[in-house]
Amino acid sequence: MSHPFTYKSKFETLHHEAEQLMNKRLKLQQSVDEAKRKGEEIYESVDKWLIKAGKAIDEADEFIQGEEQAKKRCFVGLCPDLKTRYLLSKKAEKKALAIDKLVNEGDHDPISFRPRILQIVASSVYHREALNSRVLFLKQVMDALRDPNLNKIGVHGMGGVGKTTLAKEVHRQAIEEKLFDEVVMVAVNQTPELRRIQSEVADVLGLTFDVEGIPGRANRLYERLKKEKKVLIILDDIWKQLDLKAVGIPIGDDCKGCKILLTSRDKHVLSQMGTQVVFHLDVLQDEEACSLFEMTLQMLKIQNCLP
Repeated sequence: MSHPFTYKSKFETLHHEAEQLMNKRLKLQQSVDEAKRKGEEIYESVDKWLIKAGKAIDEADEFIQGEEQAKKRCFVGLCPDLKTRYLLSKKAEKKALAIDKLVNEGDHDPISFRPRILQIVASSVYHREALNSRVLFLKQVMDALRDPNLNKIGVHGMGGVGKTTLAKEVHRQAIEEKLFDEVVMVAVNQTPELRRIQSEVADVLGLTFDVEGIPGRANRLYERLKKEKKVLIILDDIWKQLDLKAVGIPIGDDCKGCKILLTSRDKHVLSQMGTQVVFHLDVLQDEEACSLFEMTLQMLKIQNCLP
């Protein structure tokens, strides 16, 4: 019975709750904007709360603006419209409770997270008809990677023959076809830097090292990789034997879901590292080389790199 006579206090409560929600939403939105500027990802629950809060604020404002309806008086202004006041008072109370619940739900900490670093996927050059031999070679390598009995595959060939291009194509295709849960490609180079290799693999996996020493980092990386069901690690341009365990890469029975593709100029290096199958990448055939050269010139002209 009190609702028709307390509608003013109900509206005041609603107005107060809406202001609280508005202030909380504003502060959270500022924090979200700051996190986005830092390149962080916002949790879905935070975005949903901001949407719900914005909608609740708009509805409350619209409802409060309609307070004039409560001032209607029936019988030519001789008495208050108790029914209208009663209904508006009940609605105001209900909305205030809903907003209060939203205010209490708005304690989001943390609101964001650092996204995992995604490696750049090179555009394909193997779709060109002039490179039929490379397409067939790529198919052999991909078939070997799909073979459940193989976990360490090698590709060797002289410098400049296209091993890195092949590795990038395997990297791209493995990601596009979703053959593995994680695909990582790292250039080893002539002088291997274990710390850099560890960091590049860890970045893709979203792993943060809590130790500084290389052996300790290797243990962290080792345990992280063992948790993956299917992971492909491509180590490109290996000049001398690389101790995978020193890096933190599990091999063999330690992690059956971990496959490794190694590329090197030296077949002996791949044998030392225990590759189960080795492919020899030869130079392009004359016709393919000429066609590739012509297409490269045309591309450079299109990009205004040549007159």
